Amino acid sequence: MSQKPSSAWNDDPIRPHNADATIGWAGVPLSQTLGYYGHIARPTLPTNSELGFTPDYASVEVQKIVQSFLDSFAKNVEAQDVDAIIGSIYKDGYWKDVELLTWDIRALHGHEAIRQMLRERLSKTGIKNIRLNDQASPGIEKIGEDLSFILFHFEFDFAHGTGVGVARLSPFAAKTGSTAELADEKSWKIYTIGTALETVEGWDAEYGDKIRYQHGKIHDPLGKGRTYQELRDDELEGNDGFGPTVVIVGAGHTGLCMAARLKVLGISHLIIEKEDRAGYSWASRYASLSLHGPTYANHLPCLPFPHWFPTFLPAQQLAKFLQQYATIMDLNIWTNSQVDGKAAAYDEKEGRWNISITRGDGSKKILHPRHFIISTGISGTLPNVPEVPGMAEFKKNGGLVVHSSRHKTSPEWKGKRCIIVGAATSAHDLAYELSENGCQVSMIQRSATHVMSVEPSVRSLFSAREKTNRREGQPQNIVDQATFLKQPYPVEYELLPRGQQIARELDHNLLESLKKVGYRLHDGYHGGGAYSMFLFDQGGFYWDTGACKLIADRKIGLIHSEIDHFTANGVIFKDGSSQEADAVVFATGYMNTKSAIQALMGDEMAKKCHERWEKGNAFFLGPEGESIINHCPLPQKGLYSMFHQFSFTRFHSARLALRIKAEELGIDVTPYRNKPLGPPTTAAGRQPRPEGVAL
Repeated sequence: MSQKPSSAWNDDPIRPHNADATIGWAGVPLSQTLGYYGHIARPTLPTNSELGFTPDYASVEVQKIVQSFLDSFAKNVEAQDVDAIIGSIYKDGYWKDVELLTWDIRALHGHEAIRQMLRERLSKTGIKNIRLNDQASPGIEKIGEDLSFILFHFEFDFAHGTGVGVARLSPFAAKTGSTAELADEKSWKIYTIGTALETVEGWDAEYGDKIRYQHGKIHDPLGKGRTYQELRDDELEGNDGFGPTVVIVGAGHTGLCMAARLKVLGISHLIIEKEDRAGYSWASRYASLSLHGPTYANHLPCLPFPHWFPTFLPAQQLAKFLQQYATIMDLNIWTNSQVDGKAAAYDEKEGRWNISITRGDGSKKILHPRHFIISTGISGTLPNVPEVPGMAEFKKNGGLVVHSSRHKTSPEWKGKRCIIVGAATSAHDLAYELSENGCQVSMIQRSATHVMSVEPSVRSLFSAREKTNRREGQPQNIVDQATFLKQPYPVEYELLPRGQQIARELDHNLLESLKKVGYRLHDGYHGGGAYSMFLFDQGGFYWDTGACKLIADRKIGLIHSEIDHFTANGVIFKDGSSQEADAVVFATGYMNTKSAIQALMGDEMAKKCHERWEKGNAFFLGPEGESIINHCPLPQKGLYSMFHQFSFTRFHSARLALRIKAEELGIDVTPYRNKPLGPPTTAAGRQPRPEGVAL
């Protein structure tokens, strides 16, 4: 199958000049690459047109086909017959693995790559007893009129525990798609398969192992008769043998999730947080901020949000929940503390770190964890407020200049004339908040924005998850397995335009109303919407919670220029126009964005771990389409970097914690070799960075 360019999308507002001829480092046309990065190949979906027929899916006895297919597949896996396994996979199929076969996060594409991995790792893994997962029935997964799969979940044992998997079948070996052909399991081949670690030596990252980890009552492991609170105090301070095996930097949702997993697995941990509480980054933002992902998709490990919580959780409510989560889960956190990351050193002989911590009272503590996790997010910490001529005069005359991360709307803002620089999520949220609080607001839209409504579009696209963990829905673990194992990101990317087409139809009137007032729109990369951009640019989109109607009604003004300079009473734009203002809010991101290792530990460690950020690849995706940095082992032993949305963190924190548990139990967790890293540039149209040039 060859990738056919699509004419059903419009990306002109975000397409680099001459991109079809000069994209990235390889000169690859945009129609064949993800996100304009230039080295992640786009797959071709097994649509009816690509298969050459329209399968009669209604005639398929799904349970019978899946059981027969899985019996044969299981027999070949247990026999470690790699050629037979390969024969059951489509030639351009994918095998995604999360910390089981590879002790890494990998997405192998095509027979040769999959064959090499299986030949090296099957014997070491010892997979056996493959069976259907009784929590999820196999079924036909319909993704449009021209595309369907058989989807099934399975589980298995391996040498050091248990694993789970999800697979998609398509009738690649059929000729006509007739009922007779589809009744033969040999007509079906795997298009995508995913496998993941689930337990290690009886330890489970959601449930622990109460029999071995706890007695019936809380007891003092040193026999000193300490009470629960005395034990907690000593654990928090690292006294009497409670030194942390894992140190985590950052008490946002990512750091808290990881700490919770470690707690459940009986691994001692300590979170270092520079602010005065867990979840500070959510508590400190503007008052109207709410999550744009639905609450039922964002549950934390072990303690899900109550079902009655709002569908889109206010940030202040989330911040309170995170603080209580840390307390209830008995997580160890040093607040108002700083890590000297640049001085952190790994002792290869001892297999541990030497890390200096400065606590809130000024005292210093040297810790020696075996594992060091950076979970400071990808949005950076230093606000990006450009130096614009005349800004000092504007401030001297009483004008206010503030970054969106520092903004707090108060009653005295009423009636102020406000200009917001930027047109992505924070800019729209603040424009809405200020307008609703009686301000005269104009928003500078310097480049086009992708827009999708929270109600109804986002909710519609997430509707299948709305009953998660309820009687009418699937368990959270099954939903997560389907989300993160049934496809690697390149396949998900290819499916995104199908969901976006539905969203555009739902949002038709909204989008047309925006166009009428001159608002600039785009559909995302290859028509894939926000998530086609998120992992590359982390911005450029807005999931509408009310601002768009105010823009369409001209209650929020639009400016399509840039500030040339400030005056005493306002600004002059580059197109020569001017506007009086009392306040200018820069919703312009951060200076040190998207490079957590570099920001904390410096250039050399960032280079060693292949963390190299330029605009165009915020999540450090490698050629396989999965991150080479996030939630996976790095070239520096004992170091990990974690950042992502709630659901991703929930799933992958369990696997990373289990990997650490396996290592602590003495299991060999050496990652599978030959992980492709991609070229030393991520920006469309740029050449590779020459050897020796600084980050």
